[in-house]
Formats: sequence, C-alpha cells, structure tokens
Amino acid sequence: MTSWEFPATEPVDLQIRIAAGTIKVIAARTQTSTVEIVLPPGRPGADGTLGGIRVAGGAGRLVITAPDRLRLLGGGSPRLKVTVTVPLGSSCKLHTASADIGCTGELGALSAHTASGDVAAGQVTGPVDVHTASGGVRLASSGPVQAKTLSGNVRIGAAAGDVTCQTVSGQVEIAAVRGGRIDIKTVSGDISVAVIRGIGVQLDLSALSGMVSSDLQPSGAGGEAGAAVAATLTCRTVSGDIRVSRAAQGSAG
Repeated sequence: MTSWEFPATEPVDLQIRIAAGTIKVIAARTQTSTVEIVLPPGRPGADGTLGGIRVAGGAGRLVITAPDRLRLLGGGSPRLKVTVTVPLGSSCKLHTASADIGCTGELGALSAHTASGDVAAGQVTGPVDVHTASGGVRLASSGPVQAKTLSGNVRIGAAAGDVTCQTVSGQVEIAAVRGGRIDIKTVSGDISVAVIRGIGVQLDLSALSGMVSSDLQPSGAGGEAGAAVAATLTCRTVSGDIRVSRAAQGSAG
C-alpha cells in the first residue's frame, strides 16, 4: 500500500480516473486529505511514478490518475484499490471503466461515469450526475439528480431536487420525493416512486403495455392532494410497470 497526505482546511475538488478496481471516498471532519492505493501484483515502475499512477494535491484540488495499462513490473491485473478521505462538503468527479464506487459521509457534489461498476453514495447535498451501462446506482439522499443507465437499477432514498432518470431495462425506485420535477423514462424497467405526505403532486404517467397504479389524487381534488403543488412527476415506460404511492412515515430524510 502507498499513501499520501495533503493539507485541506476547506472542501476539495476530488478527481479520480482509473480503469478497474474499487474507489472508496470518505467525507469526514478532517483538515487533511489522505490517499491510499493498493497496487495489483508487481512493483512500481522504474520511472518512480508507481507505474504511471499519479497523485497531486493542493489549492483545493486532489487529482488521482492511472493509465489503462499500468507499467508494473511482473504483470498482474491492473485493478487498483483506491481509498480517499476528504473534508465534508467536497465534490467528486470519478471516471472508471469497471471499478465499483462507494462514497460515505456528506459530499457537496458527485459526478460518476462508469461502464460496469456500481455507484453508491450516502448524502450528497448538491447535484449528482451518474452515467453507467450495467452498473447499479444507489443514493441515500441527494439534491438534483441526473442518472442514465442501460441495465443498471437506480435507487434513491430521499430526493430533494429535480430528478431525471433514463434506463433501458433497469428499475428506478425513489423512496421519498420531497419536491421538484421528477422525470423518469424506461423501456422495460419498472418504476416505483413514493412522495412525502403534505405536498401536492402533478402526475403524468404512461405505460404502453405495463401496469400503472397510483395512491395519489390529482392536485386540486381536495384533501391532502389539494395542497400547493410542490412536485411534478412524469413517468414513461414501454413494458415496465409504474407504481406511485405516499412515502412511509420517517422516510422524508
């Protein structure tokens, strides 16, 4: 294992680009950004740059990059285990082909692009932008979200801003919508959305061959649904099912 430390009295802009392995980001109460990298079998390259891996920090930034083909003597699969600790509120921009991404703690923003890796994050107070082919997406709570997958499932706990999700066969689930514009499109994936109690919602739901069900009354029909409209929900699917309900007590985040 090789490690680095950089002073960080404020949130940093973290950027990571690796091909394969795992990426773990920890947002914590700290004034030091730390990086730990476990290399695949082999030893650092003769050029002294860890086989092409580069780590640079300072001026509010932390950048970690590795070439697709590491220059490691002795060969071995180029799968890296990268663990980074950054101050609370830091933003992350992560690019990988197949590495799984896991983020804990409170982040200010998250951008993750991967082909087959999963993306999981705890609390993200700002925007989230995730693109993946077959990897799944799991967010505990977030601000605005843009998520696009082919077959990966998208699961969001509490959504506090606009949400746009597009998937082909993946399922989309939001446990607690708190407001904003929610726009979900799938081909064969099921859609399940729960809206917190006490807000009005405009519904626009359409499935060509799938089933559509809703526990909500259209806004303006009286009762709880007669509250001022705070959310618009548009769901489109070809063969998937759509289910809209009120969120369970305590799930509003």
